[in-house]
Amino acid sequence: MPNQALFLRVAPLIFVSLWSTGFIAAKYSMHNADPFVFLCLRFSITALALVPILLFVGAALPRRIWSFRHDMVTGVLMHCGYLGYLFWPIKNGVPSGIVAIIIGVQPILTMALATLYIGEHLDLRKVAGLAIGFIGIGIVIIGKYGVNLGLSGGLDLLDLLMCLVSLLSMAVGVFYQKKFCDQSQLLPGTLMQYVAGSLATAGFALLYGETWAIDWTPTFAIALVWQVLGLSLGAVLLLMYIIRNGEAGRISSMFYLVPPLVVVEAHFLFGETLGLLSIGGMLICVVGVLIVSRSARKAKI
Repeated sequence: MPNQALFLRVAPLIFVSLWSTGFIAAKYSMHNADPFVFLCLRFSITALALVPILLFVGAALPRRIWSFRHDMVTGVLMHCGYLGYLFWPIKNGVPSGIVAIIIGVQPILTMALATLYIGEHLDLRKVAGLAIGFIGIGIVIIGKYGVNLGLSGGLDLLDLLMCLVSLLSMAVGVFYQKKFCDQSQLLPGTLMQYVAGSLATAGFALLYGETWAIDWTPTFAIALVWQVLGLSLGAVLLLMYIIRNGEAGRISSMFYLVPPLVVVEAHFLFGETLGLLSIGGMLICVVGVLIVSRSARKAKI
């Protein structure tokens, strides 16, 4: 269908545009609640919001939990593991540049998993695209934070391990969703992802002794509403749709575009520096993603 093909071409751009705003919204909410407590609240509200949506579109509510076990594993990986262990080190004071560089490895790791366990096509163009994209990410981050990536002093080993857990969670999550989840049950499956994500984040909040007190302010409320509607509903449902219709490796390469967009958004919203080096890195990221995407399309022909 021409309309579907057109939508699949623009959907990744819509997704990364929405997803990048999550890091801006997090900046408005990180000081109002602990990371896993905030995510538990966000995922619980999202799960509740999905129930009337399922009823409205005539989709059946999940009845047998076991049949959605893979969706729940994906929910723990992509929502709790990725976001929880991304926000926590940032809240602990780890510079965003360090976190961004570590997370930037995710498309390469996902491509390796998809090639080994799903049998996705891997050629030199795709490898070159991933490498170019990662180089672009590095240039963007160095342009923003400097050669030391904003790090002054030592890096706590626990915080570094948390960044690595976040990296592994997203890489494995995209791969797992593509391989095991029944995409014909998109809305019910997403609902169960958030149920699992809520339970997992609540568990980690208790494990780490986070406080359940939330500082409710108008700015925090607006940030929470956007993260529920724009990200947990809009962006994630769009991501699930893209995964169903594309290669895991090509999908992961889209995440290369997130840091450049965050830099641009932070420049206009917070007045943060946007130098020529970062702009050059952004263009390199775009080139890398285009190479991966075109290589994936040629492999299907």
